[in-house]
Amino acid sequence: MPPGREKIEFFKVEISRWSRANLRDFPWRRVSDPYVVLVTEKLLQQTDFGHVRKVWHEFFRKFPTVSDLASAGEEEIASVLKPLGLWRQRAKQLKALANELIAKYGGEVPRRYEDLRALPGVGDYVARATLVFAFGIPTYLLDVNTRKVVQRFFFHPREASDREVIEVLELALPADPEECKLFNWGLIDFSALVCSRKPKCAKCPLGGSCSYRLAQSRS
Repeated sequence: MPPGREKIEFFKVEISRWSRANLRDFPWRRVSDPYVVLVTEKLLQQTDFGHVRKVWHEFFRKFPTVSDLASAGEEEIASVLKPLGLWRQRAKQLKALANELIAKYGGEVPRRYEDLRALPGVGDYVARATLVFAFGIPTYLLDVNTRKVVQRFFFHPREASDREVIEVLELALPADPEECKLFNWGLIDFSALVCSRKPKCAKCPLGGSCSYRLAQSRS
């Protein structure tokens, strides 16, 4: 059974409200080009956003299109990605991704989840992030950040399954494409800035409705 609708609605409204005032400003959040969004989400995997910011402008200056990336050598791609670590592996993955986009989709990024997931190195999160941020197709994003916020607010101290977390996210998800972007970015930033490893409960707008905070107050 998912949590009550009132609690889910409160969660959606407060996260969206917090997001309007507190979202972090990254250059990739100001673009919607599907190629740029897809590759950026790949770059952000297992990487601190600060490192991605260091290479982001240079990467897309050198490889502004899928064709440019596909025609580049792996060493050339890797040289731009060195600040991220694992640059040879990343270069190989991105080269394979670009080649697949050329071969199967004429250099376009597909807008179906199943097609995105079938691309080399594209998992569930990157596929869904591309749908939301490039195509404006509302969907949830499940990663360590969004899971942590939902787990603490709705389920603490019990450990929720991924299916339970996804069910909450689906019910909380705004239907409007722009609001959905805001909500998903907001969850990521809320996890980093408020509901962090050592949560800043005193600054949290979710307040007394949070299961984690209620448990802490009783201990």
